[in-house]
Amino acid sequence: MAKSPEESAAYEKFMREQNPDQQVRLVEDFLLQYPDSELKELAFQAATQAYQQKNDYARVLTYGELTLAENQDNLTALLILASAISEMTNRREADWAERLTEGERYARRGLDVLSRMRRPLGMTEEQWAQTRQETEASAHAVLGLISLMREDFVRAELEFKEAVALAARPDAVLLYRLGLSYSFLKKYDLALEVLERASALGGVRIATPEGGSRDLVAEAKEFALKAKLAAEPPAPLSPATEEEPATAQAP
Repeated sequence: MAKSPEESAAYEKFMREQNPDQQVRLVEDFLLQYPDSELKELAFQAATQAYQQKNDYARVLTYGELTLAENQDNLTALLILASAISEMTNRREADWAERLTEGERYARRGLDVLSRMRRPLGMTEEQWAQTRQETEASAHAVLGLISLMREDFVRAELEFKEAVALAARPDAVLLYRLGLSYSFLKKYDLALEVLERASALGGVRIATPEGGSRDLVAEAKEFALKAKLAAEPPAPLSPATEEEPATAQAP
């Protein structure tokens, strides 16, 4: 691992840093000072995580791929790359299908790596089981989003349901996306139920160009409710309504 106390101290310093801008600077200093370090994989991984915090998609891809060049089974890099690609890919882009395929490959490799991992020393069986479940939930959430973007709503439902079942506390975004999948499959009652859970968690708000915000969950609930009402058969006529109207008598 570290070849000197100075290298070890520099490694510990960037690993402890909580500010992503500072952490990136420390990682870059470390890599310049110790270009042949055996800790290079962990330095690249730390930079990947820091750039994820900064929402710097391009550098997430760069450092994530550098991490995998050091170790193709680095689980953290695999899942961060899978998540970043699925979240940032736009269907209007010419290569969107190829990028989603790449994101899916990273997510599935992550699940494979996780299935082969052993419990780390110092972690109880219960802690390890919880960690595995949360990690699996993240991978299935990515696969669900990729399926949703491909308009494979059956697969999206299955992946999102698995993610919700595995997560200790499913967040509003995950529940919202499951609700969308149900709506597209015309399972409106299930959609409304899960969207209500997302609403209770605060919904999913995005900024508008006017400086306000929209709640995507509220919009999805409105859509599902209207679609449900439109799909319901009309109520049967009462016997009185079904009778022929009486002919008016001339005065």
